[in-house]
Parts: sequence; C-alpha cells; structure tokens
Amino acid sequence: MRATLTLTDIQRAARQFYLQKNSYAGLVRNPVIRRNRTHPPGFNPERIPALIEEAHQRLARVQIECLPYEKVLACYDGPSTLSYLDPPYYGRKLYKFNLDPDDFRAMAELLGTLRGKFVLSLNDVPEVRAIFRPFKIRGIDLAYTAQKHAGRRYREVLITNF
Repeated sequence: MRATLTLTDIQRAARQFYLQKNSYAGLVRNPVIRRNRTHPPGFNPERIPALIEEAHQRLARVQIECLPYEKVLACYDGPSTLSYLDPPYYGRKLYKFNLDPDDFRAMAELLGTLRGKFVLSLNDVPEVRAIFRPFKIRGIDLAYTAQKHAGRRYREVLITNF
C-alpha cells in the first residue's frame, strides 16, 4: 500500500505544502528540491501548522473556483466585482490548456460586457495589444521569481476596463 493512502487529509496537506515550499518554482509534479550547503534552509517544517492557520485566515472570505473563466465571470460579475484573469500567454504552447487567437478575441468580447472591473495580465506582443485595444493597456517589466538566469526582465501588459 502506498504511504499516501494511509495519510490523513491533514498529513497529505502538510506534505503537499512542504513540497510546494521546497520545490524549485513550486513545481511539485516533478519536484526538484534545491540543497544549499552554505545557507540553512529558509523553511521550518515546525511552522506548517501556523502557516496553514495564517492561510486559513487570509482565505476565510475568498471564493475559489475551478471552472472555465466564462462561467466564473457569468456567476460572479456585478458592479462591485473585481476579476483578475491570468490566461496562458498568447502564442505560447506552455500549458496543459492553451488558447488560440479566436479564444482571446472571444475573451475580449466577453470582457467588454462586464458590469464589474477586471485586470488581465498577458505577455506583451502586438497581437495582444490589437485584440484588447478597446481597453486600457499598461506595459510593465518584471523579473520572474522562477527563472534559470536571475535578473532577466520580461515585458507583460496589464489590461483593465478602469
């Protein structure tokens, strides 16, 4: 019998949390745990219960859904709603579920009908700027926390309707 089948829900959550905190870039499907002999680990497993409690407090009034964005927007859109969308990058096949140009055009059309506010983040390419032209587009430079060569900056856009 596999060890995970004998763990309680809390023990499985603690194990997942430990892997998430100690795996490079949080990639727990194929975790690569970095070991550094010159610095002590920055993660203390004894803090897991307190960290879970802190997360519980932060998320106590948060609604988390695992649905297509269209269904989430249809369900929760309203004048006082702020939606954040972080879809797969345009033109990149990096994800389990990728979008094609028509999907992005449909997204822009749907976003144009919202009663609430939205923030959409995407890679900064001319096609994205063209598709989402009716909205406010702000270019930003950022450094990803998980990258092979530290310090490299990437260009993205934040698209909003406010």
